[in-house]
Amino acid sequence: MAQTVQELGNVLLYEGTATSDDETVIETGDVSRFKGFKIMSTAGAVDVLVSLDGTNYATSPHSLDDLTDELNTPVLVTVAGKVYEFFGHYRKIKVLQNGATAATVDLLCYPK
Repeated sequence: MAQTVQELGNVLLYEGTATSDDETVIETGDVSRFKGFKIMSTAGAVDVLVSLDGTNYATSPHSLDDLTDELNTPVLVTVAGKVYEFFGHYRKIKVLQNGATAATVDLLCYPK
């Protein structure tokens, strides 16, 4: 896992890469001040896991709304080149590579 974090005013941008299936692409710090999240992979597919307490993560992927689909169809695994969104009160978020294709991901955290 290689990741960077940028404060962009009231927005936080995580960027990460991974090369192996189930490898962590991004693991956030405390994001409890944010309510909205957008994610896009420019390569590879990913799953998103959330933590309410900052220690324990859900054992199955979080549902994401596909913003490139006119119905905002919910998905569990992303496709490269599409933008997804989800909302909630979480302490931490972990993004895992799904499959053998290396993943490059941006995760935007913003107030809603």
